[in-house]
Amino acid sequence: MRSVYVFPGQGSQHKGMGAGLFEKFPELVAQADDVLGYSIEDLCLRDPDRVLSRTQYTQPALYVVNSLTYLERTTERGELPAVVAGHSLGEYCALFAAGAFDFATGLRLVAKRGELMSQAPKGAMAAVVNLDEERVREVLSGLPFRNIDIANINARTQFILSGEYDELHDPQLRAAYTEAGARLVPLNVSAAFHSRCMTAVQQEFARYLAGFELAELTLPVVANYTARPYPAKDYADHLAHQISSSVRWYESMSWLIAQGHRDFHEIGPGNVLTKLTAQILKDPLPVTTGPAPQPPPATVQARPRTELVFMYGGQGTQYHQMGRGLYDTDPVFRAAMDRCDAAHRATAGTSLLATVYDDTRKGRPLDDILTSHAALYSIGYSLTEMLRAEGIHPDAVLGHSLGEYIAATVAGALSFEDGLRLVTSQARLLHERCPDGGMLSVLDTPHLYRTRRDLFGDIALAAVNYDRNFVVSGADTRLADLQKSLDTEGVISVRLPVRHAFHSALLDPIEWDCLSLARNITPAPPRLTVHSSMLAGRLGTPRSWDEHLWNVIRRPVRLDELMASEFTTPDRHFFVDLSASGSFANFLKHGYSTKFRGAPAINQFGNNSGTIRDLRDKLLRLPGA
Repeated sequence: MRSVYVFPGQGSQHKGMGAGLFEKFPELVAQADDVLGYSIEDLCLRDPDRVLSRTQYTQPALYVVNSLTYLERTTERGELPAVVAGHSLGEYCALFAAGAFDFATGLRLVAKRGELMSQAPKGAMAAVVNLDEERVREVLSGLPFRNIDIANINARTQFILSGEYDELHDPQLRAAYTEAGARLVPLNVSAAFHSRCMTAVQQEFARYLAGFELAELTLPVVANYTARPYPAKDYADHLAHQISSSVRWYESMSWLIAQGHRDFHEIGPGNVLTKLTAQILKDPLPVTTGPAPQPPPATVQARPRTELVFMYGGQGTQYHQMGRGLYDTDPVFRAAMDRCDAAHRATAGTSLLATVYDDTRKGRPLDDILTSHAALYSIGYSLTEMLRAEGIHPDAVLGHSLGEYIAATVAGALSFEDGLRLVTSQARLLHERCPDGGMLSVLDTPHLYRTRRDLFGDIALAAVNYDRNFVVSGADTRLADLQKSLDTEGVISVRLPVRHAFHSALLDPIEWDCLSLARNITPAPPRLTVHSSMLAGRLGTPRSWDEHLWNVIRRPVRLDELMASEFTTPDRHFFVDLSASGSFANFLKHGYSTKFRGAPAINQFGNNSGTIRDLRDKLLRLPGA
């Protein structure tokens, strides 16, 4: 009776694995280096950069070592196994042995799988030992968690739970399993493998997999997904489903035992599967020879997915060097900013980047409308492109003043070219036709503006951000006098770096020209929900786009009314602040309840990498985001 070869998955890797193998297969090692772009031998034997434990490196490394071990064994012994199987990642090695693809193709698939899984939302996994499957599910169903699945069924009393980070680390989970007589052991992983949290990864991998042709299998391969053999042909869906489905190892090995197989050999580093097989041989699961029944879900329906709202700021949030850290380090952000710069040069004849990133101007106000207007549009657009490249997409967009132009572009209503051309031309009109003015942010209730006409007079109410912050707009001299009066009364106010009185009558000289500019473009129906701060509601499809685009900079911003009317259940949303200064995050922190959750992408203090890293971390913790 021929043997069953089983291939291990993540967790079996260690520095030094594959010693003695690489020199035996120099051509395949060269193929691996070419596919991966680094030395696989150096990674496995020495791990100089200490990355072997990272998913995107672990999976290709194990695939190579397992596959070379298989080739060494079959070459030296001249005998093929009767059946093959692999645990999670190891299944790709089993498929390679069965002729599904050549060595390099399998490595490309594994490298993509590892890359996608390494980018999955933050999750956690934990082993449960000393309970049978029925009790594991019973305990889990009695808890208030909705995003935990059974990821691995390894033996009769050995399971792996996988799911949302906060739920896996909730003390209630450990207490419940401890009370039931089990041990709960957290695993050192960063994502919730083989759970519903991998659904997006599964879908993306399925799209990638569609570009490959999988060959007819020459050996039976027992699938993690079904605990029965793969079909010989047309089995791509099994590979895709494996990413988010349980690894049914106990049932798979028990089915093989029921077929009369008892000679199992682990092909790869370590002996994890050897120990599991010894347990299963002593206590196999009673199985039928027919198709495997689908297991019941581990939990009830998941919590509603958190919706992401991308927020875009307007005049007053800009400064020299904004986004510089990302421009220097992130290729997607840099490419988007370069595109904006090229478009601005074509329309205005000047370089945005040369001015915004001029080191000699650091610390000076970025208040020249000919640069600042288009620069703010470019920052919001480029941050969005960067996040989209990482698979982070908005469910809705929200704009504040000029930010509404960016929101309309992201929602697909305005093309990038039309949006940037519009704000660039608008800036030229403001520079040439409107009198100097400014804006003043006041840290007090808007009631002060409405009741103290002696203070404010003809100064316009430009925006209300929350119940303790509003912005006024008017002529320079009038704002200077107002600020002195507010100081005398102990009211804090801050002059914004803006030379024009947006949202006031001082913009009226350019109304006709702005309307004419907008009539030259043809907006499309938005593909996303657009929350308008000017309307204090959803945008829909305006009856007159030219009037709407004018009103965005002329009428007051009513952010406080918008947040109250559109986000009555704020805990269902997460607000991604894509303003240059993190202004929205400050509004949420100081002006709204703790149910309003959000984070900035960048801020004016220069630590772009740290700020975006913190945002990513918060997003990874969101259910289904």
